[in-house]
Amino acid sequence: GSPMTALSRCLRGFFVPAPGKVLVGGDYSAVEGRGTAWIAGEEWKLRAFRAYDVGTGPGIYELTAGKILGIPPEKVDGKQRQAYGKVPELALGYQGGVGAFQQMATTYGVQIGDEEADKIKNAWRKEHPRIRATWYELQDAAIGAVRCPGDTFEAGHPARRAKFRKVGSFLWCLLPSGRVLCYPYPKLLPGVYGDQLTYMAVPSPDDKKKGKIIHDPNNAPNWARVGTYGGSLLENVVQAVCRDLLAEAMLRLDDAGFNVVLHVHDEIVCEEDASEAGLAMDPIEMGALMNEVPAWAKDFPV
Repeated sequence: GSPMTALSRCLRGFFVPAPGKVLVGGDYSAVEGRGTAWIAGEEWKLRAFRAYDVGTGPGIYELTAGKILGIPPEKVDGKQRQAYGKVPELALGYQGGVGAFQQMATTYGVQIGDEEADKIKNAWRKEHPRIRATWYELQDAAIGAVRCPGDTFEAGHPARRAKFRKVGSFLWCLLPSGRVLCYPYPKLLPGVYGDQLTYMAVPSPDDKKKGKIIHDPNNAPNWARVGTYGGSLLENVVQAVCRDLLAEAMLRLDDAGFNVVLHVHDEIVCEEDASEAGLAMDPIEMGALMNEVPAWAKDFPV
């Protein structure tokens, strides 16, 4: 295979602790799935996550597969868990369709025809009415803010809304955490389903590969106009909220005396003394600090 791919798979082993030290790591479980349900107010799913965390309910992949297949979650086997649970949970939360499903299915070695994938997509969306509604609420709020500069438009669960406002040349999104996301030079252009929100950004390799770049006289190789939609806006909000949870956890760990040396995606790694006492207490204390949630994230099932 590709030498760079082989090398990248070895990278984790290159991180080693100093003599007399040990690396202690912790990551958040299904944090984006939890964040999507939290922002949207998909209450049955939030309850399911909480039940699983205390050992009184099934895993979310088994639960999702059971709902789609119409069987009890405890009857879901390994293959069904992958195809009807894990793949749809990872592929469909941000308004993904059959293409997104198949791309995720390939990653996990699942082989399903497009017709069956479409049925799974529709079944997943039926079971997630609040998440589905939030895609369109976010899209309408962002478009409304561009149409009416200075006015604020909100979307999401009433207790944890994302708020959009266009000020000057930028569209701003205020997160529940109090931080803001910025969409430079927003413009509404005709789309397949009506007005489409576009903005200037550094295009990703995926944007370039799939032809998502929109013609604009100001386009440059690393600065171009791209389009967005409700599911993508939800992805932005959820990943930003999850980042804020991670950042605040790192500050709590630092205040408690942990030596944070690395973070990636939803994982934090600390370098601690390798003494027996340290090994006995550090993971427990680290987990407790990571499980705390700030006031703005009340009821987030970490």
